[in-house]
Amino acid sequence: MPRRRVKAPAAALVFALLVLATVAAFAWSQRLKRDPLVLDRVTIGNEVSRSFTPNGDCRFDQVRIRFRVTQSDDATVQVVKPGGQLVVTLAREQFLKRYRFFTFYWDGRQRGGGIAPPGRYKLRVKLLGQDRILVPPGTIRLHRAPDDVRPLGNCQRTEMSSP
Repeated sequence: MPRRRVKAPAAALVFALLVLATVAAFAWSQRLKRDPLVLDRVTIGNEVSRSFTPNGDCRFDQVRIRFRVTQSDDATVQVVKPGGQLVVTLAREQFLKRYRFFTFYWDGRQRGGGIAPPGRYKLRVKLLGQDRILVPPGTIRLHRAPDDVRPLGNCQRTEMSSP
């Protein structure tokens, strides 16, 4: 089977387009780096761990999610699987005022009411006015409860959320 050669003008055109696309991508990434963060100071869990076990023993039954936004907007706050599948909505169309901290707690339950399976989960914040979806780095780890732990009943949260 004979080999066909690519003509020099076509190859030069493709090369020029690739160089142009690379320069445009570089310029766009530099612009994004200069933009201020919209979601910052995200903390998940406590000082010890981002893991929790919702087994009713009143120890690490919930995970605290705290963040700040730099632009006021209505937002929906969700917990999702790493692939993006929705697990639970923590707040729907809540107004988030800029430069204020917001605290949410997830008890490990999913939309149907049952406990989510053990695994890694992510925080997703949908800013409705800007039509942006923000997924900060880091994961929430939900562990399986040991079989020998008995639930203690109604637990009181010892940590107060700040405005």
